[in-house]
Amino acid sequence: MPKSKNKRKKSRSGKNRTSLQDHKKVGKQLQSGFAVVADKVTFSSWSNERLPEMIWAAIIRVIDGQDYAIEEFRRILSFIGEHDEKDQFSDISLTGISKLPDTLREQFIGVILENKTTASALVVLLLFDNLPARETWVNLLPKEEPDISILMDAVGFNLPHQSQEATDCRWLKLMAQVISGKFHVPREMAEEWFGYPYEGDLRKIRPSIRASEMAENPLVEKDLAWPNAFWDEAWRNSPCLALMEEKESTIEEVPSVSRTDITSLLHEIESHWSDTHSTTAIDATHDAVFGIALYVVKVLDEMLGIGIGTGILGRLGLRTILEAHISLRYLLHKDDTELWKKWRAYGAGQAKLNALRFDELMDPPKHINQSTIEAIAGEDLWEEFLNIELGSWSGLDLRKISEKAGVKDAYDAHYSWTSGYSHGTWGAVRESCFETCGNPLHRLHRYPKQQSLPDTISDACLLVNAILDDLDKSYPGFSHRIADSSVENE
Repeated sequence: MPKSKNKRKKSRSGKNRTSLQDHKKVGKQLQSGFAVVADKVTFSSWSNERLPEMIWAAIIRVIDGQDYAIEEFRRILSFIGEHDEKDQFSDISLTGISKLPDTLREQFIGVILENKTTASALVVLLLFDNLPARETWVNLLPKEEPDISILMDAVGFNLPHQSQEATDCRWLKLMAQVISGKFHVPREMAEEWFGYPYEGDLRKIRPSIRASEMAENPLVEKDLAWPNAFWDEAWRNSPCLALMEEKESTIEEVPSVSRTDITSLLHEIESHWSDTHSTTAIDATHDAVFGIALYVVKVLDEMLGIGIGTGILGRLGLRTILEAHISLRYLLHKDDTELWKKWRAYGAGQAKLNALRFDELMDPPKHINQSTIEAIAGEDLWEEFLNIELGSWSGLDLRKISEKAGVKDAYDAHYSWTSGYSHGTWGAVRESCFETCGNPLHRLHRYPKQQSLPDTISDACLLVNAILDDLDKSYPGFSHRIADSSVENE
């Protein structure tokens, strides 16, 4: 049988996800293959819905390693298989257990609690007022103080639906269905499951367990009273905790750039401008090349001066530098005198547009210097002869400009995510304003944070140096570059 051409490949990062090139463009969306059915399927969630139902098994799983848990699980499954009414034990979720006849419910919970170590750990279930069949659990559990750390470990290790811990618990749930006669599978598959996790090719068996366990859960009309109550009580009765991330150690010390270095760079650019400036007439090319270089260096200087490299505004500064880099590289690539003039005229036209708008405002914004804007609008040409371009100066969007200029890699690396910061989209808001809670009982929810973002200065320096390279190509003799990436503010 020929291999499917639609098989997903692992990304460069090693993660099993659909690559960008394998997404299909539908209208203004890029959709993965799974998105086609997303609106036609009601999903059953392991972490949100089924883990709370199997939390008793999850607790057993983290008491003392996999071997201990599997031995306990097999003991419980043996009870089901040997019981005269084994068909009653197909649903061993907490809600399912609570619906058993009184005698069978007490029998089953009693079997779970036969091992003193297991019983002691499961006392933590009594922290939940809405625990299904709580009265039975209270009567049968030992009279001990609950250890909430066990519960946190149980949720933390089992929350990822593909974790080994979660797979073991899902295996138990599935095997109860098989042994009770509710779920029928081919003999070969059943034999593989019975030997789990010590026999067979686990690379194939584990996915089959997870897929079958998920398939056996109804997609509609589910009783979510306990799962919802579990997460609600866990949230109300335990605090948010900071999630500690491992910091990558820096192997090599990198040189730093200071504001003193930037001041020196500005002087060098100004000196080179003076050396290459040859006329008092309008020189659109010379003004643009040096103007863009001075502009981005000043942006970088401000990023250093007010320490915004690790903040929101640092991302806006990085995007500004990127756009300037792409525009300059495109202008140099086209090497068209009229295009240089067009770029300049576009900016003057924007000045005219805003000057006209501010004329109509009773109270213009305080940051606006109307006289300066009006001067820019009319300094090259009487503004009455100046057209206002409502599109882009090039007639192309920035992505297409970057492609033609040969800097698409820089565009892909820096534009999209920084644009989110400019527009205040959810991704930017999420990264800059919220932290992931480290309390597993809170389901990795988000809470407001105050913490620095990854520094943008290194990337900004690389882009500025690329602009300085273009300056040197246009007006040779400029060798000054920013040394690096880590920064000292002065």
